[in-house]
Amino acid sequence: MPFKRKIAGITALFLFLVMPLLIILFDPGVEHLHTGQSLCPFKMLTGLPCPGCGMIKSMVSLYRGEWMQSFEYHLFGPLLVLFFAGAMVVMVMEVIRGKKLTLPWLYNSKIAWGTAITMGIWHLVRIIIFICTHSPGEILKESIWA
Repeated sequence: MPFKRKIAGITALFLFLVMPLLIILFDPGVEHLHTGQSLCPFKMLTGLPCPGCGMIKSMVSLYRGEWMQSFEYHLFGPLLVLFFAGAMVVMVMEVIRGKKLTLPWLYNSKIAWGTAITMGIWHLVRIIIFICTHSPGEILKESIWA
């Protein structure tokens, strides 16, 4: 990966990891996060959660030390934080050393496909549970159409 792309990747990862801290800083009680309308375009149109819905809530809860609530908002939230932090460290080390680190597990397509399939199955189960536990009126209320 060229130097400029690596710096852009480090910046993006840093901003993603800092965003929940800014939310906590400007809304310490995090009340709006729990009660406000979702800004997810998919959820606003359908009333159903998208694969990433709850990720920010999960990260904010994780940063506040609320581990169980973090997993309730999004099963992969804490894992994504760990992965992004690790990826950022690897990229910074590569920039400092001036060469790519040899980490076969990081670029393994089998791991990537396994992760994608696991997340897809988890989201399908999440949608089914959401539909079974919410009435059509409640789902509509989650959208912008209510």
